[in-house]
This record gives sequence, C-alpha cells and structure tokens, in this order.
Amino acid sequence: MDKFRIEVLAATSNPQQLVWAAMHQDYSEDFVLDQKDNFPDEAKAGELVIKHLLAGNRGHYGPIEHPQITFNVGYFPHSMMQQVRTHRVGVSFDVQCLAGNTEITFVEASEQEKKIRINKLHDLWVTSQKYQQQLQKMSLRVLNEATGLFETSHLQEVICSGLQPVYRLTLEDDKTIDCTTNHRFLTTRGWQKMGKAIALKTAADNKVTSFSKDCFVFCNGIAVADDVREQASLGAAQRKSNRTKLKAHPVKVAKIVYLGLQTTYDLEVVDPWHNFVANGMVVHNSFRYTGSRIIDVVDGKRNLEDVFYLRPVGNYTNRQGKRYLYSEEQRQQDLQWCLDACKLYQTRINQGLSEEHARSLIPFDARQNFVMSCNTRSLMHLLDLRWKKDAQLEAQKFCELLYVHFEEWMPALAHWYQDNRAKKARLSP
Repeated sequence: MDKFRIEVLAATSNPQQLVWAAMHQDYSEDFVLDQKDNFPDEAKAGELVIKHLLAGNRGHYGPIEHPQITFNVGYFPHSMMQQVRTHRVGVSFDVQCLAGNTEITFVEASEQEKKIRINKLHDLWVTSQKYQQQLQKMSLRVLNEATGLFETSHLQEVICSGLQPVYRLTLEDDKTIDCTTNHRFLTTRGWQKMGKAIALKTAADNKVTSFSKDCFVFCNGIAVADDVREQASLGAAQRKSNRTKLKAHPVKVAKIVYLGLQTTYDLEVVDPWHNFVANGMVVHNSFRYTGSRIIDVVDGKRNLEDVFYLRPVGNYTNRQGKRYLYSEEQRQQDLQWCLDACKLYQTRINQGLSEEHARSLIPFDARQNFVMSCNTRSLMHLLDLRWKKDAQLEAQKFCELLYVHFEEWMPALAHWYQDNRAKKARLSP
C-alpha cells in the first residue's frame, strides 16, 4: 500500500466561507454578495457553519454541496476503484479531453477548411448511424509526423469523457484551447501531456502559480510550396497533385488559466497518424487501451508490482471475522501467476488479438490511476461508507489519504467530521 497516492488537482478557494455565504443567504433578505467585505474570514466561517448548520444535525445541508474538489488518485487496485465509483462521486478514468467549444479542422473537396465544434460532432455522432457514416467520410486534418506536412484522415470515434477539470492554454499567436492537463500535444519535446509539458503547478484556489515557459506547441498554418523548378517539368495533372501544402510550426506557450469543471470530449482517428488539428494546434487523438505496461513487465522495463497490486504477507480477517494467514509462499505463487498472465497477454497480442480482447487475460487488480470529483457532502458520504472497520483494507487506506486533504482544505468541517462521524458507518447529512 506504500505506492498508493492521492493529490489535489483543483479545489474551490475559501470553501468554508462559501458554505457560510450559502447558509446565510437562506435567511437573509439582502443579496449576500453585497456584504462580501463583511464576510467572516475562513476560520470564523468554519466555526459558524459548525454552530448553525452541522452541530446537533439541525438545518438542511444543501450549502455544503457548493465547494468542489478534484483528486488525482493513483496506484490503487482495480477492485477498490470499482467500489469508489459506485458511491455518488464523479469518477472518470485518466483520459485526455478537450472542452466542448474546441473547433476540429476538416478539409473539403475544394481544399477549404471547415471547422466544427467537438460537442456538435458528438451530438451528431450519437444521433444515428447515418450521421456517423457521413462524418466518417469527411476528411479530417492530420499531421504526417514523418514529414511535418499536413494530410487528411478520417474519424473512427467521437467520445464524451464527462466532467473534467479544464484549463485554457494560450499561445503567443493568441491561439487558445481548453483542455485537461493530461491531453497530449505535439511539442518541441515530442508528444507531451499538457500539464507535464509546461510543468504546470496549481494552487488550492485553482489559479496557476507557475509553469515552464520554454514549451513550444506545433500548429497548423505555414504554407510550403513544392520546388518550383521541379514543378516546371511536370504535366498539369501532376502539378495539380503537387499543390501547396501546410507545414507544422512551433509556437511558444504564453499563459495557462484554470476554468473549472466542464463536459469534455475527444476523437479517435484512423491509422496511421493518431492526431488531429484542434483550434489550430496539433493534438493527439484519444488514448485507447494499449496494454503497453503489461508488455513492459515481460520485457523487464517495469517492475511487476508497479503494475499489479497484491496485499503484503500477514494475518488478515474477512468481514465475517474469519482469520487467515497470507503467506510468503502464497504471495510468490500469485506474483508468478501475474507474470505468466503478462506473458500470455503478449503472446495473444503478437498473434493479432486486439488490446481490448487480450486484456481479459490480465489479473483483476491491476493498479489504476483515475480522477475523482466531489463536493463536500459527497466526500463525507464516501468516507462514511468506506472508512469503517469492515471495509476493504485498501478502501480504508484510500479514505485515510482523502481525509488528509479534506483537513487541509476545510479544517473546521473535517474536524467536526472526525469527532462525530469518522469510522462510524453513518451516512453523511
């Protein structure tokens, strides 16, 4: 369990003050925001929320649903992740996503560009098979990564990825794109997730505190004519096929701003180039399951226990109180089983099976990374359900790590929760 990790991606600033303002508006005839200069500070607001809202379980608890927090959860077993996602908290896998306003570039027969917002593409895609077929026939602008010149390909899938924390990336030529930190861009350092490429760091108030300023993102827009002397010796038909092409060029990142949670989307593109042009920038298409980490285990590039989770050797009890020993011998047998499964997976991939088909061979508790968003009320609800003595041990550890961030973010409410509800298996108010 030492590899388990939870970090905050984004969180509402002054959350206790926000709960106080929402609570105060319930019985104030005035417009509360007009009194902002007289709001209690964060610590005092927390005291008042406990006194007038939570103490004695009086009042209604809608105000505590306003503050939002988003976690990046890492290296937990798949079984624990499945438990979490069933309990009224928004959970999504670590997928790369674009905001709905992103314009996707297509190329019409006249060589004119046509731009369609990705949320509209998705609406059309899910409407009917007829619309899907029409969209699949359209020429999508993609980059030939070998030549640096733009060509065309076709859509294979349009995906809605649900609510995700979204940032606006602005380049020095004023191009902007709204996306998650894990969406991959083609940069001067190769394909990089946006957050990693610019070394993005965010504060608890959702404002970007710093980012690397030496990152360049490749864009669409420089026209490159074929060699004129060569064209002079060609026939008219050949000259027409050798028309002016667009070449990718790098543009420096200028600014990053956090926008909040938004519904996000992505595309899957037909081989061989898995990219497309979004708001004039070259971005990677949706990350599809590849199983590369499974093959890395077989090739000795990754440690087996970095990919799979097995409990430590020791004495355990189940929910019915049965005691048992998980021995070193048993654990070594289970590790060998995981390794054998990886080898079989690699064999099936080499035999031509798709990744989605072959992954059924992988042991269930592969480690998972995911993003989880919740409000204060649903956070307490999750802790109520999974921070109890008979909960799965990994889920208890998950709650311990969650509580650390809860305490840092909303200390007054977290301490009230610790004193009144923690590990008592109650449902949150």
